[in-house]
Amino acid sequence: MGKKMLCALVLIGLCALVLVINTRSSLLEREVSIDLLVTTVKMLKSLAFLLFTTTGVAIGVLLHK
Repeated sequence: MGKKMLCALVLIGLCALVLVINTRSSLLEREVSIDLLVTTVKMLKSLAFLLFTTTGVAIGVLLHK
């Protein structure tokens, strides 16, 4: 397994972990608090979606052959 593949799998695992931990937020709130492993971050939902989309693109670039 290559270094890029391992890095992408670690990023996928971390994103999945953060998303599973944060499933208890309400759909009507404008802000969302994201529970990371060591702290909690409060931000707008649109910025949170943008960050996770950016992370997905980074994973795609790492997995591209």
